[in-house]
Amino acid sequence: MDNEQALEEIRKNIKDGKNDIAGPQIMDLASKNQQDPMLMLTCASMLLTIGDDKNFPALISVIMTHLPEDEEGRYQVASALISVGSLKEAGTILADLTPSDKVHRARAAVFHGTHRYEDALASLGAMNVMEEPDLVLKVQVLGSMGKHEKAIALAKEILAGSTTYRAGRCYISALVLADRSKEAAKYAKERMKDKSADGYALMAYYQWLNGNSTASGAFSSKALKLENKHLGAMETIGLSFADKGSIWEAKIAAGAINEIEPGSPAVFRILALCKE
Repeated sequence: MDNEQALEEIRKNIKDGKNDIAGPQIMDLASKNQQDPMLMLTCASMLLTIGDDKNFPALISVIMTHLPEDEEGRYQVASALISVGSLKEAGTILADLTPSDKVHRARAAVFHGTHRYEDALASLGAMNVMEEPDLVLKVQVLGSMGKHEKAIALAKEILAGSTTYRAGRCYISALVLADRSKEAAKYAKERMKDKSADGYALMAYYQWLNGNSTASGAFSSKALKLENKHLGAMETIGLSFADKGSIWEAKIAAGAINEIEPGSPAVFRILALCKE
């Protein structure tokens, strides 16, 4: 059986809830591919998906001792490490890479995740061209620093040139963090008037932030009926299930996200809530 076949079999077992079988399969595949850091990272991601925190650190340690020699390969490993929450290890790799926009972007994500907010802003400021995801990250950093007016102002600038779910979510988050939930609700209601998947998903996100998991799940379902692979709605419905104690359903949502976007941070946010 080659690696792709092995991965498919593991994914099927995870989807079927056969974690007792998937766990040993993951570790066996990893042990046979220690020279392949990206495959090892896939294995590490699947360990998190099944809730195996015990073996996860061992795989990360092996990955750090088998890094690619080329900078692009190291950058790819660092990016994947960020996705699975191994920020310290990602930062170690990124510190030695030649500065570029994508390296600055990754460093900013690490700095934000490790509460080094001034460093995160400096990394974003060093970029030649900031794209929407970078601006959204800057809003998040400013909000984490308590600079809410600046965060909201920047979120409004993003919205002026974009109607994406990501931009809307960024604005709602900035408002709620600034204790301006009424404005966030007003915006979410306006977006919902077009009866689009994004509109319902944004209302679901607003409801989730305000602690209403039942309403969040309902609006997420409406979004998914219109767009069954809407990642934002899939995350909020997964979080809502976990919050209500429906762990099996939450893990199904996490698994579905992982199939569409392997290593998505949304998966681990849902699984973390399942543990709580």
